[in-house]
Amino acid sequence: MAVKAKPVSERELDALEASIPALASEATHSAHLRALQASPRGVLRTEDGNLVRVSADGAKTIVAKAKPRRKVKVGETISVRKVSETPTA
Repeated sequence: MAVKAKPVSERELDALEASIPALASEATHSAHLRALQASPRGVLRTEDGNLVRVSADGAKTIVAKAKPRRKVKVGETISVRKVSETPTA
């Protein structure tokens, strides 16, 4: 038996779309915390133009200077090379 989707009004759709940034922020923060728990060596992130290793206890170590972000024009295609099949330990 197929279930039909309920039609959604513009107002309901706008309300759902407005909640996306908060949900994305919460999901990103949650993923960061899970990564900290899973990795004894910490996680890497960029901070003030530096590549920083953050450990679960909050200690920060500057690893290197972060490369500037790449600006991409609308419609431009970029290629990304695969570094390795398996994540490093």
